[in-house]
Amino acid sequence: MHIGEKLKLRRKKAGYTQEQVAEKMNITRQTLSNWEVGKYYPDIDSIIELSRIYQLSLDELLLGKIYFKGAFPMAKKLTEIEIERLIKKHYSNATDFKELGGGLVSQTYKFIADEGKYVFQAGNRTEVYEKERWVYNNFNNLLPVRNVLKVGVDDGVTYSISNYIEGSKLFDLNSQELLDTCPSIMKTLKVLESIEVTEQNGYGRYDNNGQGAYPTWEDFIKAVFNENIYNWSALERNGLDSSVVTNALQELKSHISSVTLNKKYIIHGDLGSYNLLAKGGQISGIIDWSLSLYGDHLYDKANILFWNEDKLRPLIQQITSKYIDSPETKEKIYCYILRIGLDEIYNTVILNEVGYDIEWVANRLQKIMDSFL
Repeated sequence: MHIGEKLKLRRKKAGYTQEQVAEKMNITRQTLSNWEVGKYYPDIDSIIELSRIYQLSLDELLLGKIYFKGAFPMAKKLTEIEIERLIKKHYSNATDFKELGGGLVSQTYKFIADEGKYVFQAGNRTEVYEKERWVYNNFNNLLPVRNVLKVGVDDGVTYSISNYIEGSKLFDLNSQELLDTCPSIMKTLKVLESIEVTEQNGYGRYDNNGQGAYPTWEDFIKAVFNENIYNWSALERNGLDSSVVTNALQELKSHISSVTLNKKYIIHGDLGSYNLLAKGGQISGIIDWSLSLYGDHLYDKANILFWNEDKLRPLIQQITSKYIDSPETKEKIYCYILRIGLDEIYNTVILNEVGYDIEWVANRLQKIMDSFL
């Protein structure tokens, strides 16, 4: 989705016509139309004005993912003083506290203590932080992952403390830095492809003990149209037109025979510009393994292709060129993309979990069905 399409979607979601927005900005309707079709792009002052009219942050206005307005990130958001108090229970000499952004659920801070750097996270479930610890214990010799040192609960707030990994999120790199880092990202994907998990049981998302939830990979992919697992009946009651979901489920059923798997791999499950760290053109860390699973390594590539972040355009081009190398592989990745989009809609709309703007997700899913194969 290019910037113009995003501007159009944000306008429609805010309930304005082109004429109404143009009048508010004292510009012509044709100028706004040119922005929305991508013929021209607004300057920074106009972008700021649009964000004010649509009541969105600049990130929400321009990013591929924007926060879902119907859910709250944390039941209890801690103040900086409360976070410092929690940290100093473990590291009394902790200093240099700095908040690290990017998460939907957790609050994340960096701090220094005992001549080392650490990361403090609060707000997620205990099993999520224990899962991160399990990943480190099993794969730190192969992957640059955080060592989870402590997991606990204090006054109803679950937290973890990990070693800090030097590096910037891909989102924070400029265009040239990202381009320079792409070879290392592709190498990291190759490393993930090399990690077979033959000793672990099950497929799909696994728990903090490494146990997968499904007997086969195909069962995990098919789960979204298994009414005993995914109950879609409340979809329209919760405000979303069910036709996109109905069509996507039918498409997945029609192409499910392409989903086969001979070897089982570790999958991050949410690779993108917020979960990969880079330093000096090299990937220095892979963070947030809460959605990791066992199955086909192509699922990670499908996730990057589904979210289609503008920031990762050079990476998306390289993934498309390298991995969509046959009609069979393309069909399989298509199934994975459908599954990812359907899962996001179900979790956000039906389960009311924290997620991203559901209209963007539905529009993205429809575009995939219209043009991918």
